[in-house]
Amino acid sequence: MKNPHQRVFSQRCLWVVSACTFFLAGTGLAQVDLEQQLQDPDPKIRERAARGLGNEGNPAYVPALGTVVQDQDEKVRTAVVKALIRLGSPASLPPLGLAVRDGIPEIRYLAIDGLVNFYIPGYVDTGFGGFFRSVSKRVEGLFSDVDTLVVDPDVRLDEGVVRTLREALTGAPDMNTRIRAARALGILRAQETLEDLVQAAFSNNVGLIEEVLRALQKIKDPSVGPRVIFLLDYPQEHIQERAAETVGLLRTEEAIPDLQRLLRNSSSKVVRATALEALAFMPTTETAPIFTQYLEDREKAMRTAAALGLGRLKDPNHLGTLDQAWQKEKDKSVGLALAFALVAHGKMEALDELVSNLSSRVREGEARPYLIELAREPAVREALYPQLHNRDADIRRNLCQVFAASGDSTSISYLETLLRDRNSEVSVEAGRAIRLLRSRGL
Repeated sequence: MKNPHQRVFSQRCLWVVSACTFFLAGTGLAQVDLEQQLQDPDPKIRERAARGLGNEGNPAYVPALGTVVQDQDEKVRTAVVKALIRLGSPASLPPLGLAVRDGIPEIRYLAIDGLVNFYIPGYVDTGFGGFFRSVSKRVEGLFSDVDTLVVDPDVRLDEGVVRTLREALTGAPDMNTRIRAARALGILRAQETLEDLVQAAFSNNVGLIEEVLRALQKIKDPSVGPRVIFLLDYPQEHIQERAAETVGLLRTEEAIPDLQRLLRNSSSKVVRATALEALAFMPTTETAPIFTQYLEDREKAMRTAAALGLGRLKDPNHLGTLDQAWQKEKDKSVGLALAFALVAHGKMEALDELVSNLSSRVREGEARPYLIELAREPAVREALYPQLHNRDADIRRNLCQVFAASGDSTSISYLETLLRDRNSEVSVEAGRAIRLLRSRGL
């Protein structure tokens, strides 16, 4: 027989269990009620129910939300799309694809951004309170062959997503939807849509052409370079600039004469600088005098491009000139480009200048792309391995990204030591780098 204390304890336990059961049952009933409210005749109730299910964060509610993604009420459809984005489930992709064909442009834009957000969480700010905002402008500030706003190379795209975006690019009823689709295809590196993107480059809409060129830069298929050379003669200067970037990044050697002409004749300093930067991606013995000429130019953008061109050319005859320029250069950005050029020529003591700037929030976006390019050489990778144990966590984190892009099978064992790094960002980047290297069969 239980004593009084045992009876009181048992009654309290029973009360706690009952209360928890009631709470859980109430929560479940509330969620079921929200699903039922999606079919309510009152659109305000349906809208509130869609928001509520999105806020629950449970992907199990995606099928219920998918049934009303084509609701008659615009506000309901908007709430449903936001909820689908927030839940972030693979099952959200088909209903978001339907929303890309919505009659309201703003819903189409949001749905396209939602498809990208599935592959790059954070592309859409899905903060609570109904505040949704695309953060698609988050890119590197430096013109280089690295763009952070792209999916990882090992990401496999859903065929339905690619088909939906391709249809939006080629047949959406308004140009802004087509532009958004082109942007998404570039970010997702949708190689299979290259022909559609190239055809879109012949559009008479400047915004679409610009976004197509950005997409081609991200997909990085050199075969399309010759097909966009004609855009170097486009009337708008910012299209000339974007076209020059593209043929440079794609190493389109057929464009060299046109780029030289643009460098000589353009009245725009920005276009001329971009033309020189493009030439710097594919320097030749014939263009070397151009880079030598601009190495002492008043404009730092021209000096930067000249240094990069002479660095990539790797002609030892220019080493002394580059070294002298590095010693006297006052501008930090130009100095980093000169350090890149010296390392490219085998002068490893300049490597410290690039590595140390990985800890600078201002300069890491410049130093990291240079190191990614340089680390394609085994000697540079060997020189960088000790820096994976640098005391600065930002340096370790950035170097993980460098090896993710340019490492080899040897790099994996060095990166594995960072999987238990005391800094969580470093350990995450180390794991990502190892995954990407292994996905390439390394």
